[in-house]
Amino acid sequence: LQGQAPEAQRRREGDTLYIQCPYTNQTEHQNTKYWCLLRNRGCQEILRIYYYETTQQSKDGRMKINDDTTAKTVSITMTDLKAEDSDTYFCAIYKYYNTYVPLRTISLNVFKGEYLYPTQSQAFCSGNTFLILSVVLLLLLLLALLTSIALGVRYYQLLLRTGNREAEDTSDRAEGTVQPGSTGRRESSQDDSKGPAYINLDVQSPSSPEDPVYCNVEPSQAPRNPQHVEYAVIAFSQSPRTSRE
Repeated sequence: LQGQAPEAQRRREGDTLYIQCPYTNQTEHQNTKYWCLLRNRGCQEILRIYYYETTQQSKDGRMKINDDTTAKTVSITMTDLKAEDSDTYFCAIYKYYNTYVPLRTISLNVFKGEYLYPTQSQAFCSGNTFLILSVVLLLLLLLALLTSIALGVRYYQLLLRTGNREAEDTSDRAEGTVQPGSTGRRESSQDDSKGPAYINLDVQSPSSPEDPVYCNVEPSQAPRNPQHVEYAVIAFSQSPRTSRE
């Protein structure tokens, strides 16, 4: 028996195998067709069908062969497959003197469809995988939390610095006015020798007429009969800021 290499067919127990074996010769529809097991490079007959027949089946009814002479095709059907059906089969046309021409050869593998429980090692590997994934997720959550805290602290520090700068700007703009309860700030011109120096005087409010008041004047400007007034001359050695005039 000569022919092509078997093609693999895999089925689960209880499934159905259906294959078609076409033939092309115009006169082959008159030949007997066979469904065989491959034994010693020959045919161990399972089913045969003559040219005047259209269907034949096995005694148990699980195997059936059909010949469609119009379509020139032999069809094989095997139902309710069992593991013991695993073997090499071929459909063929009988020529003469125990000569068969194979049309199609298959290697059928029928496997049991029972559920395979995981082994102890597989269960252990699955548990380890779940544990590793849990640890990785926990680390990612902790990293995200630490990052959020760091960003929050940095934002808070930025707000504090911004608030301090705004307070300094407000204090600078308030120079030259008297604010009760605040401290004085020095103002002067570019060159102290060319003009007087100034200082803001903050007065506690309210004040009574008996409370002394301090001010900064030149000696020549002091009145001759001061009452409840004390005078002080303040000299500054630090260079004034150029941004204020």
